[in-house]
Amino acid sequence: MTNSIKPKIQFEPQQILPLGSYMLVFTCAFMFWQSATGGNDSWIMRNCFVVKDMSELFHGLQALLTATFSGRAGASELFLSNLGKFMGVAFNSTFASLDRVQVFGNVYFLYVFGAGLEQRIGNGRFILLVLLSLFIPWPFVLFESGKLGLNACYFGPFFLLCTLLGATFVFPPERKINTEWFKSSRGNIFATEPRADMTAKYQFKPTFFMGLFICYEGFMVWLLSHSHPELKVVGIIPGVAALLTGYIIVSVLVWSATGSLKDGPLRLMAVKMYNDILKLDVGHDMAIKGTSMALGLPPERVREWISAQRGKMSIS
Repeated sequence: MTNSIKPKIQFEPQQILPLGSYMLVFTCAFMFWQSATGGNDSWIMRNCFVVKDMSELFHGLQALLTATFSGRAGASELFLSNLGKFMGVAFNSTFASLDRVQVFGNVYFLYVFGAGLEQRIGNGRFILLVLLSLFIPWPFVLFESGKLGLNACYFGPFFLLCTLLGATFVFPPERKINTEWFKSSRGNIFATEPRADMTAKYQFKPTFFMGLFICYEGFMVWLLSHSHPELKVVGIIPGVAALLTGYIIVSVLVWSATGSLKDGPLRLMAVKMYNDILKLDVGHDMAIKGTSMALGLPPERVREWISAQRGKMSIS
């Protein structure tokens, strides 16, 4: 690692309100209210991803795209119209919920997975990730859906949640700072207490919540298979595609921010932890040592990263 690698954009996790996650929660709740006024299951069948209808629309889009590039009159307008319809169905399908139990579960996991990730990558990049995840998995749904029947209807934020979950695995788990060590090492019982960490309440244990998420989705699959067999909330192939999408997109964002694909996430964590330790009023050298101990990194590597990124890494 050399100092010649400079960030292409400014980037640093900060203590911010997860506005994008709040927006996801609100959208999911609003869509449930809208569907409840029109009869939940019938509204879902009319407005969400019915395989037969969307397969025809998707193949029509492919034909219209070819016609557009060949210069056929009126093809581009029709292509844009059908593309807008496809995007509208994808949006409705992502945020639709069948009943109160499902909407509460969807809202809960959207907040849990979204808020912690948004703290790391910032509001703007989080919204970009969400927008891409709304549309990328659905062609994979069509690819997988042949064996499930043309009348199957997919709905719910499973693919969006898979994208957010995949993105969280870009970052290694964070460790808490032992403030008592800094007090005793300085022999100063009046050392400044750390400021309230706004990010702490948005952090979660990925393994635990991933298991909880799998159990929840498994329960919903079992429930719908008995009550509404035509409704589907899970797809294996599009789910894997969504996981990879989240991981790849956020990896690219981190690379573009730090100039490093291999240790970019760890560098971001080192800079954030260094800044948090400095708030304890312990000085530069002690902050370097504390960051090194917490992350298990050589002090020289931490010092190099801090020197290279100081004053440059901030949300923009």
